[in-house]
Amino acid sequence: MPYVRQTSHLDRVRDLIAGRVVNPGQDLARLASSYRRSLDDYRLDPASTTGPRILTGGELRAIQQSEENFLRSTGQCLPRLHAMVREAGYCVILANAHGVTIDYAVDQDQRKHFKKAGLYPGSCWSENEEGTCGIASVLLDREAITVHKTDHFRAAFTGLTCSAAPIFTPHGELIGVLDASALSSPDARDSQRLVYQLVRQSATVIEDGFFLQSYGHCCILLAHRNRHFVEVQPEMLLAIDEHGDIVAANRCARQVIAGLDALPRPVGEVLEVRAERLVDARAGHQLLSLRLAGAGTWLHARVRAPARHAKPRGRITSTASPVDNAPDYNAQEQAERTRIVQAMTQAKWRPLTAAAMLGVSRATLYRRLKQLNIVAPHRQ
Repeated sequence: MPYVRQTSHLDRVRDLIAGRVVNPGQDLARLASSYRRSLDDYRLDPASTTGPRILTGGELRAIQQSEENFLRSTGQCLPRLHAMVREAGYCVILANAHGVTIDYAVDQDQRKHFKKAGLYPGSCWSENEEGTCGIASVLLDREAITVHKTDHFRAAFTGLTCSAAPIFTPHGELIGVLDASALSSPDARDSQRLVYQLVRQSATVIEDGFFLQSYGHCCILLAHRNRHFVEVQPEMLLAIDEHGDIVAANRCARQVIAGLDALPRPVGEVLEVRAERLVDARAGHQLLSLRLAGAGTWLHARVRAPARHAKPRGRITSTASPVDNAPDYNAQEQAERTRIVQAMTQAKWRPLTAAAMLGVSRATLYRRLKQLNIVAPHRQ
């Protein structure tokens, strides 16, 4: 049901465009611009109470397959973010660069309510279809935003609050949007500040995961301005190829280190260190202190060696457990395999029950079972 009467919402849309809304929030210009496009360009009806378009299962599966690398890079970010906001009644959704929801995390007992509101895999949140909303705003403006209740263009969504943040490729292309949405929340816009920050941080984690996956064939310099955070939360990532050139840098590195706009560049032009020292196998076992060339600023870092190419992953034989026979998986993948196998075992290998325990959709669970080569004992 809409949060406000349809006629009242239509009046608010007109008032905001005309600049007559009291306390509209810091995103007034973005909202007003989106409202104008929704009305004038897309001819959408603000009073509409129908939900978003939802793709068929086949259409969604095709899109998820095309987004396989992106989905793999998310790791456990969606369930972890959901664990932080679930008690306040939020679900977490991941959309691709076209606004299609390709993954989500939600409490099992709330799934029907969120689905009714359109917060479900396959739902489409582009501005030309749904008007002003969190995902559409991020896709167009490439900046994080909270679209709170009556900020939404269509009356159908004026009960929702949505905090969304962009996710970029290492080359600065928008690849997707992370969003946390609630069906009900306090009216005060300030109540969303914490969720907004959590979504932004989680989007950065996914972005860095995609970076590491994309440049697994390179040495990765993991750096932080504070030496105590290098191990637990590196903020800067630099990919260094076999020639000693920096070929990619994550968003934080580009903001902090000058000269990374035009890559590749030799390491020595950016850091006061020889490339040979960085690619030395021993470098990965020690903390390095590196000075930026010409700046005098110090960074603290470790070097991760290029990831080995995984061997062909054959079917697990009946003499091995789904976890033990998993060579060439990295530590994160091995930990995820163990967690999934434990949940599946506890659920007696019923996917729907295990997916609810893990806080992911059944489609996501099936995808991870295939990727991590997890086979039920009775099918080995």
